[in-house]
Formats: sequence, C-alpha cells, structure tokens
Amino acid sequence: MSQFNSDIISENNFIDQIRSNIKSDFIQITEDKLENILLKHLKKSNKVSAWITPLSLFVTIFLVVLTADFKDFAGIEKSVWKAIFLISMVGTFIWTIIAARQAISCSKKVTVEYLIKEIKNNRDPSGC
Repeated sequence: MSQFNSDIISENNFIDQIRSNIKSDFIQITEDKLENILLKHLKKSNKVSAWITPLSLFVTIFLVVLTADFKDFAGIEKSVWKAIFLISMVGTFIWTIIAARQAISCSKKVTVEYLIKEIKNNRDPSGC
C-alpha cells in the first residue's frame, strides 16, 4: 500500500502527502429504537424554532393596537374590541416568552453531535 502511495506522489507534482483516515465506529441499533430517538430529536428541533410564530403574532397585534382606531362592529363596542386585542397581545407575549425559554434550553440538544451521542446511548438523561 505504501508503494502505491509513493508512486502516486512521485507522479503528481501537486500532491505532497496522502493520508488515510478510514477508521470509524460501528453503531448497531434496532429500527424502532432509532425511530424513537429521531422522533424525540425532531420534537426538540421543533421547539428551537417554535418562538417565531408567537413573536410574529405579538408584533402584529402590537402594531394593530398602536395604529388602529377601533369602532363598534358586529354589536360589540369599540372598548371591548380594544380589550380583546390587548388581552391577545399579552397572551402572545407570554407565549413568546415560554417558547423562547424552551428554545434556549433545547438549543444545545439539537446538534448533530448530540444526536450521535443519543444514538450511541452516550448522552445525559436530562430532557428538553
């Protein structure tokens, strides 16, 4: 094998050395166990980006409250409409805070390295 490598090096002016790194770990796992690990990982990765929806709703409702001139509509007074939007704004703000905290706590557990550790059964048991 080294004779082959030195022949390639001597024939090519651009190659200085050839290194071989083909050793690898062999992971043996059942299909149902892998599926469970991947489904849990998918849930974690969804939690990381779940803050976008409540934040966009909050910003939209906030802009409506700032710029709208509420009027009586469908038998509901304008003060009630404003209260509905204010309550919705507070609710989406709380939802955003909760989703952001979950995203921060799960962000380190959605990496490829962490997934490989989970598949190898080499991970810490703390959930997300």
